[in-house]
Amino acid sequence: MKKSTAKKENPGSKKENQKKQEKPSFPIVGIGASAGGLETMEQFLGNVPENQTEKFVATGRLATGSQNGMISTSPLGSCVAVIAYDKTSKIGGIAHIMLPGNSPKDDKAEENKYAENAIENLLDELKKSGSKNANIEICLVGGANVLKKENDTIADNLIFSIFKIMKQKKLSIKKTSLGGYERRSATLNLSSGIVNYTVGDSTEKKLCEFCS
Repeated sequence: MKKSTAKKENPGSKKENQKKQEKPSFPIVGIGASAGGLETMEQFLGNVPENQTEKFVATGRLATGSQNGMISTSPLGSCVAVIAYDKTSKIGGIAHIMLPGNSPKDDKAEENKYAENAIENLLDELKKSGSKNANIEICLVGGANVLKKENDTIADNLIFSIFKIMKQKKLSIKKTSLGGYERRSATLNLSSGIVNYTVGDSTEKKLCEFCS
């Protein structure tokens, strides 16, 4: 009598194959970046399509919009978010600025990290959308010494640079949340003109209302 040569299937391997074939039934709702992945994350968030309801502004990026939708920053440490809004036309935008002064090199991809370039480019984008500088008001959020270094002047220098530019361009600063030691975030509602922000792990609260 011949012995059967058919291979018995290992129950364990069958379960493993089923797991490989199964697809997750949940949506992806977040993006993370470990060391070395920050630049890729910034590029993704800084290039959210124009027709999206909510735009995210990463470091060295800016975004504008009108009438509807939201514009939100990625977390702000020593960086400062310059939030500009024209309450007449309901056109607004945010620049997420990292460094004071002007870009030292002719690099369009990096120039919005610098205060002078970012603010100038933000105003240009708002103007293209139909806004007028005379109608624009500003809110500022960020500029914290999150590393708590005693002689760290990065945030202070950036804040000073932004205030200087605001004065030169005769732009009205409506409200600020600057300094301290905790990270912040900011969101602009383009329809209502309301700016909400967080400090550290706090819940979101209203900073200002441009339309009031």
